[in-house]
Amino acid sequence: MQLKIENDFQQKVMRMAFAEPTRIENKKDVLRWRQEWMNALKTWHSPYKALIDATNLEINKEESAGLRDEFERMKKFLEGLFLRKAVVFGLKHPEEGQALPFESAQTADEASVLLGIRKLEKVTSGVLEFRDAIVLENHFRQHVVEMSFSQTVEVLSAKEWNLLKSKLTNNLMQWHSKWSLIVDCTNLKISSEAHGEYASFLKYFRGFFLKAVVGYGIVEDASRYPFKVFRSRHKAAAELEGEGMVSGDDAECRSRKG
Repeated sequence: MQLKIENDFQQKVMRMAFAEPTRIENKKDVLRWRQEWMNALKTWHSPYKALIDATNLEINKEESAGLRDEFERMKKFLEGLFLRKAVVFGLKHPEEGQALPFESAQTADEASVLLGIRKLEKVTSGVLEFRDAIVLENHFRQHVVEMSFSQTVEVLSAKEWNLLKSKLTNNLMQWHSKWSLIVDCTNLKISSEAHGEYASFLKYFRGFFLKAVVGYGIVEDASRYPFKVFRSRHKAAAELEGEGMVSGDDAECRSRKG
């Protein structure tokens, strides 16, 4: 079982999807789902709602009665860990939803209405949607947020900057100190027409204690990026070290990644 989970701390919503076809046959499978769910709660410290994409989920209908009891126990357990409400959508066979103790909807938009939340704005870019391609990693000790992309994306306008801003802002709900942003540009392209919007992006995060932005792994000319970029991660980390934004030991340790 492989779950894809995005925690939206601003809306207080956990967005969950099964990343691969998954069939729940028995109690053991339910317990595996519960454990994966619990692992995602490590970053939560407040009540939340869950939006569950069950497009890849199948439930053994012949065992639905027994599974219902096990799912009820799972729900009660999670409610003790601040779950307020969960809605599942996308089941291929709606009758399978009878085994689940959660409300069910056909689409993500309908599920969002049931949860009372705003739907997530998305921009399609290649195989994955733009927002889904953004990967954020927090290095709290180094006071650095690292941004990378799981596939090639391009910032073309204010719309993509706003998606970057939205996901990064959500991530900052976990921060309580000044920070710097280091960007892996291997899969990132930025249109020259979009450079003008960067100033607004930067000004916004200065208000959230951003100290500096540097990039690395460029595959195009440095002028294609509106922030300072380097060929290697080591040099980008050294730039932050030189500005006194991370300690020497921390920069050296982390920069060995690439």
